[in-house]
Amino acid sequence: MKIQELEYKGLNLLDVVGTVEIAIDAINKTIHIFDVEHIVAPEFHFQSKSYVLSEGFFKMANVLKQKQFFLENSEEKLEQWIELHEWIFYSSKQSIKMYRNGLIEVHKLTGPNTCEQSEVHIKRYYPKYFLRLKENK
Repeated sequence: MKIQELEYKGLNLLDVVGTVEIAIDAINKTIHIFDVEHIVAPEFHFQSKSYVLSEGFFKMANVLKQKQFFLENSEEKLEQWIELHEWIFYSSKQSIKMYRNGLIEVHKLTGPNTCEQSEVHIKRYYPKYFLRLKENK
């Protein structure tokens, strides 16, 4: 797995500048995002009782799309380009969120039925971010 890493700076909900680490696996069309400051992480939408992509995420995705970092970029609209990739968010000590096919899956790191018990999930994670998130518990 060849991974290209970069950083993105953005504002969190409190308008404080923070850094997001991004690891791009272009071959598997997967983008790993280490974001413990919640700058681009999915937000919980209370009416639908589910997670949705945040405004900060769309800003970051637009920058990645325009810069064509290691990823194919054709003339799709931003939303279509986002759908072409799998996005994995390492931002919470309790869970990892994965966006693909228009849905956000939440994989628990604590409690019963954790993602640590599932080899399928572990193989998809970027080991560097997964271990750092677990160490920050």
